[in-house]
Amino acid sequence: MERRVKERPEPEESLFRIQRGLAGFVSFLAACDVVPGFTSEYMLYEPILRILLARGYLAHCEFPCPGVPRSETGDRKRVDFEASLPDRNVRFALEVKWVKERKPAIAEDRKKLLGFQQSDPNSRSFLCMFGRRSHIEKHTPPTTYFSETGEAVYADLGRTRFGCRIYELRSSVGISRTPSAGRR
Repeated sequence: MERRVKERPEPEESLFRIQRGLAGFVSFLAACDVVPGFTSEYMLYEPILRILLARGYLAHCEFPCPGVPRSETGDRKRVDFEASLPDRNVRFALEVKWVKERKPAIAEDRKKLLGFQQSDPNSRSFLCMFGRRSHIEKHTPPTTYFSETGEAVYADLGRTRFGCRIYELRSSVGISRTPSAGRR
């Protein structure tokens, strides 16, 4: 008997799959005793990119951030991911944070997401917060700027308890968005 699965609209379905994928991926690496050496968001890029591509997105890592002027020194600001489904008019930016014990600095991420969204008012912008369950439950972005999209996803496998939460940037460019309903 074929199991029917009701999918969420995009990009919510893909964001949920990213949450599941990251929690499982890092739990797998922990089982391989790899965890102590990798707590960088860059380790999360490959599974995120694979999920987006498998879902049919055109996706780019380290995408030059529109709407954010280049500083006098250094490279142009970049968002971690830009993804689009042109035939479905879906485009979003995703910034990724690996949350550790200290509260993560997200002011620059918020500026990049806001610049991206202002450059394309039909786009959406998300912050993906990943880490140990105790860390991502304790450190959440300010609700003034972000609203959680769906529910947190955790891989609670005894010794390893990693999870992922996704937040959408609250629009400040005159677009009203209702935060997504629960995704379970």
